[in-house]
Amino acid sequence: MLILVIVAGLLLGTLLNIIIIRLPRERNLLRWPLHCTRTGEALVWWQLLPVVGWLVQRGRSRDGRPLHWIHPVVELLTALVVTLLYLRYGFVASFFYLVFVCVVLIITGAIDWLHRSIYTFVILGGALLAMMGSLLLPPATLTLLEAGLGALIGGICFVLLFMLGRILFPSAAVPFGLGDVYLAIFIGSAVGITRLGPSLFYGILMAGIVSAVIVFAKYILRRRDMPQYIAYGTYMCLGTILYIVAWGL
Repeated sequence: MLILVIVAGLLLGTLLNIIIIRLPRERNLLRWPLHCTRTGEALVWWQLLPVVGWLVQRGRSRDGRPLHWIHPVVELLTALVVTLLYLRYGFVASFFYLVFVCVVLIITGAIDWLHRSIYTFVILGGALLAMMGSLLLPPATLTLLEAGLGALIGGICFVLLFMLGRILFPSAAVPFGLGDVYLAIFIGSAVGITRLGPSLFYGILMAGIVSAVIVFAKYILRRRDMPQYIAYGTYMCLGTILYIVAWGL
């Protein structure tokens, strides 16, 4: 059974990659066959194999251009998350609920990393479904009230931070935008008010460490190839996934 769960996680990761690739391009998510993002050619069956297809191609398209590394990472991360949640919960309501939450976070984090964009309908739709899903969970795990308060407090905190950034740095890019506010609402609704702080802490800590490394490399080592900004939403997603896998609900 464990092998089947791992394979299912890898296949789910492949499905998420289709969404991650096609959603920003406003393409039909159900269109078949799938096409290479570099050459536009139809993909053959072995190229669709999770991770294996990328490795066989050595991370390059047919014309030699590099394929993004994030796609095999999405497949591996999805399989890892699904497997660890299965080992913790088995096939119960909490397992399916948390897999759904992590799916939304993986899609959002990957798209934000690639395009610096967070899709409102994905996040707010996910928040609504998460609150509805809380009704199916044991009361000791998460209640609708806790989910609603988590969404409210998460949104308020990040709205205040967003407004403070605009006031202090009116002509500069703030560390996060409204998309991150919506993401905080989703995280709050998904984990509840009591787990909101620890979930966000992991993401903030990861973003802080990466920012410190970038500042050190840019101003101390005089590296000019360092990124100007970081995908803050990606680290919020990764931090929440880390919390869910480590501590559960």
